[in-house]
Amino acid sequence: FKQKTAYEISLGLVGSEMCIRDRSKHIISASEMERYGYCPLSWHLDLKGIDAEGEEVTSGVEKHKEIGTSLTNLLVEEKKSRETSSTLLTVVGMIMAVVTIALFILWISTDSLRVNLGVILLIIGIGWMLVASFFLYKLLVSTEKIDKLRDDYKLGEETIETPDGLTDDTPILKSTKYNLAGRPDFIIKKDEDRIPVEIKTGRPPKAPFFSHVLQIGAYCLLTEETFGKKPPMGHIRYGIDNSPHEVIWDAKLKNLVIDKLEEMNDILAGKMEAHRNHKRAGKCNSCSRRKNCPERLEYN
Repeated sequence: FKQKTAYEISLGLVGSEMCIRDRSKHIISASEMERYGYCPLSWHLDLKGIDAEGEEVTSGVEKHKEIGTSLTNLLVEEKKSRETSSTLLTVVGMIMAVVTIALFILWISTDSLRVNLGVILLIIGIGWMLVASFFLYKLLVSTEKIDKLRDDYKLGEETIETPDGLTDDTPILKSTKYNLAGRPDFIIKKDEDRIPVEIKTGRPPKAPFFSHVLQIGAYCLLTEETFGKKPPMGHIRYGIDNSPHEVIWDAKLKNLVIDKLEEMNDILAGKMEAHRNHKRAGKCNSCSRRKNCPERLEYN
């Protein structure tokens, strides 16, 4: 994203994130770490306002929006399902209460009143049954949608949290200690553990790219700092219908993430310069900022 103001606000569904960055404080986002891992110079060009170009960039943004919409729909349906289930239980309780009261009234009433009371109570009972049937139908439809969406995400019965405002548990994750901020696409909660998940829209590789590992490592660091408990791993998913790559959050990866953060902060502070970190002409040729890069390599 092009930075034109003192504060950068980036929203990002499923892969980009919304974080407010004061340049004077050099707060780095996890998505910036992914760009830095790809090429420090490309990351620095982005900071200078040079936008990414190409069909793949546009396509990736659109795919991320679709994934974000799908995930939001899942969480909305689960919220609706919980509300409908609660309402249905209330209606059933009302029906049981009406039945109990009806039986009592019929028992104590005289023979001349029983017929009329019976008709009235029958109508009331049918009305409540229709209400209950309506909410049961809504619950079944919602459950069917949830099952489909969870199958799409291959989530099974996992409990998920999301930083999009639907829950209060996963706001923007921040670490003042490491000058880092960001939000994963969603978080899987297993007992007391939280596993950050990042979804990528490109072609699935045999193993995660270094830049993607660096980004999920940043999310693991933020998760550890925010919730006060070390996550066992992070997940990188290439598309919603592929199984996740598990990236173990160990001391080696943590040290790597911290080292890269120190480099980025030094560049932002003017203590060192950003340069191309590879000698691969093919990588330069596919870079979305190739046209404006002073160190780009050329094919022979």
